Amino acid sequence: MDRRHFLRTSLAGLSLPALVACGSDGLNPNNSGDSSGSPNPVTPAESVNQLLNPQGAFPWGVSSGDPTDQAIILWTALSPREESVEQIPVMLEYVLLDAPLADMAQWEARFAEGPINRLGEFIAFRDRDYTVKVDLGNKALYGDTRFMQGELPELAGNQTLLYRFVAGSQPSRIGQAKTLPSGQVESVKFATLSCSNYPAGLFSVYEMVRREPLDFVVHLGDYLYEGGGGGADLMRNGIARTPNPQKEMVSREEYVLRHQQYKADPELQALHATHPMIAVWDDHEITNDAYIDGAENHQPDEGDYQERKATAIRAYYNWMPLRERFPRDENTLAPDPREVIYRDFQIGDLCSLIMLDTRIVGRDKQAEIMAVDPDRFNPNRQLLGFEQRRWLSDRLFESKQRNSVWTVLGQQVMFGQLNILEAPQIELLDQKLLGNLVSINMDQWDGYVAERNRVFNFIKDIGIENLVVLTGDIHTSWAIELYENPIALIGGNQLQRSLGVEIVTPSVTSSGFPDEVADLVSTLLPLINPHIKYSELKTKGFALIDMQREQMNVTWKYAQSITDESLIGVENEAMRKSFTVQRGTNRFEGALPLNIPLPF
Repeated sequence: MDRRHFLRTSLAGLSLPALVACGSDGLNPNNSGDSSGSPNPVTPAESVNQLLNPQGAFPWGVSSGDPTDQAIILWTALSPREESVEQIPVMLEYVLLDAPLADMAQWEARFAEGPINRLGEFIAFRDRDYTVKVDLGNKALYGDTRFMQGELPELAGNQTLLYRFVAGSQPSRIGQAKTLPSGQVESVKFATLSCSNYPAGLFSVYEMVRREPLDFVVHLGDYLYEGGGGGADLMRNGIARTPNPQKEMVSREEYVLRHQQYKADPELQALHATHPMIAVWDDHEITNDAYIDGAENHQPDEGDYQERKATAIRAYYNWMPLRERFPRDENTLAPDPREVIYRDFQIGDLCSLIMLDTRIVGRDKQAEIMAVDPDRFNPNRQLLGFEQRRWLSDRLFESKQRNSVWTVLGQQVMFGQLNILEAPQIELLDQKLLGNLVSINMDQWDGYVAERNRVFNFIKDIGIENLVVLTGDIHTSWAIELYENPIALIGGNQLQRSLGVEIVTPSVTSSGFPDEVADLVSTLLPLINPHIKYSELKTKGFALIDMQREQMNVTWKYAQSITDESLIGVENEAMRKSFTVQRGTNRFEGALPLNIPLPF
């Protein structure tokens, strides 16, 4: 039976992890003997070895992602001997642990001790760039599927496991993964990351995060960049940080090559092997300043934008450890057009984590005139789009109904106002007028004022009490308290209620403000933006969040260097900055209020 006939007859209607599952005869996922005495054993190693790159079958490592309290995505990608190889069988091996192991050497020792659980086979298809995802523990997804070897386990909340993939006689590196906790949860610890431009610097920040004891990592976008320049003078392990290919990525092959280059980076690969990742894209995974119908960095001679966007999304879903909700196209294995990246995660009764797409699915084109374009106040302008906005309203309502202690929005662009000039806000005919009259950046929520007001209204109407917004994109660090009209704080008025807090994570490598002006800007910004309690505008790092039942601790940590190979993973401890947000306050404790006289 040929592969495409198999896909049409055996896998139509199944979502991705079932699609790659292979039954005992190598074709039918519902026709399998058990692992002992099966009349149809797994594919002989010698046969698989003939399909593999003899220099190494797993050059891009392993990763885990999208954890729930019962399941987790495990990912890898294989390197074939030649591009004509249609499909490669691969087996999953895993070991359940009582607690995480901090030392990677301990992972090897634990695998050597055994016993090892095996599950498979799974199939890496050429049309999926030879990538494989297994949704380990997801009983509902796999249904009655019987595997050539092993049985799908039932995973508990907070379950740690070690895993690796095996193709023929070649094993991948080992990874460690963990499901989310369930029930009454006392605390959860995670890091937020964004903006990792490969030629702009070494991934020292990723190594810093790898060393942290975390439950998961949230990547807020710009995981990779589309450009083709830079990096020639920067080396890691003797290899220049020049992009591959050395041109702007536009075609499918170019997006795949760029994903492969990033996954081969030693620090990013080690981070993926250590912590589960919950990721959303921003714009550079496609091209700069993207929106629903186009992008600033897409030119007419680069082809059809929608085709380019679909190509980029296909590569992203193939190469990231994301859970997919719709079946792939049976002929091309391209993601279903209905597939969206916004989704949510429940961390027991402690936290509802709602991940948004403020970039691709619903965004109108950015306002044309920088800072003052009146179109940004247009009530019809959208950043989320109708469907996502309705979905967000439902998720916020569910968070309230569950009595989640914290409600967290993970998204891309700055939510709080970044004003040059602001006036007291008035309401006329159900429209909020004035407010942030002149803003700095039309690409963030300031360019979509009505959309932000709609979200503020959701928060107030539903009664969300402890809102946290996680943001990337801007390459700098910010602690922002969220007010509808923050000018009311000027003059020392602290009576206006904060609706939440925003934590903006700095970049991994992408450039911030020039050194010579960054400190001055940080000093001047709060004069008209008293809701901005902290900013650091030039240094690379991440935000570490320790969320507890009665308080949330936020710490910005910064890398000593992103150009010195000997300083990879070394923190500049003198720059560390921490705040506490007490439950029910929506304020950064330790941030001094500004008492600036009113100018009128």
